Amino acid sequence: MKYNLSNFEFRLTCEDDWEILKAIRLQSLFDSPDAFTATYATTEKYHEKEWRNRAAQRTNNQYILAIHNARAVGIVGGTLNSELEFNLIAMWVNPLFRDSSIADHLIVEVKKLAISKGHHRIVLSVSDHKLHAKNLYLKHGFQFLSKLDGISLRSDTTDTKSQKMECFIKGIDLD
Repeated sequence: MKYNLSNFEFRLTCEDDWEILKAIRLQSLFDSPDAFTATYATTEKYHEKEWRNRAAQRTNNQYILAIHNARAVGIVGGTLNSELEFNLIAMWVNPLFRDSSIADHLIVEVKKLAISKGHHRIVLSVSDHKLHAKNLYLKHGFQFLSKLDGISLRSDTTDTKSQKMECFIKGIDLD
């Protein structure tokens, strides 16, 4: 189904969004458990204070939501990893909206976030078997850095390998 993107809002979370952030993050972990290092079981135990801090950008993670009719239907995050690289995290779009260009817009928004933080390079890890995700990132200028890293994206599995990708941001095209 095609959606008119003028009916969507793309924005950073604020503290008042903590319940929305919690709901979409848990939904994403439930829907796609092998796509993330975080697990549903661990994340659902976060207290309200943790969710408020995350939504208010008081942690290392910053989140951008895609909102449609007052409901979050997509999410992407950015954080500094252990190597101080700007790392795209938590990318997910509700299955009902995956045929739209919401994911494209979320990537543009996270690129703008990276630039606003002084970064011109973004890295991410993508599951080896997530062909659609790989193609989406390639379309947005990401390139593979290496072969399979042998890193499990989900802490309780060992068979889901990831590949690291990077993108150098030269400019933002909103069209």
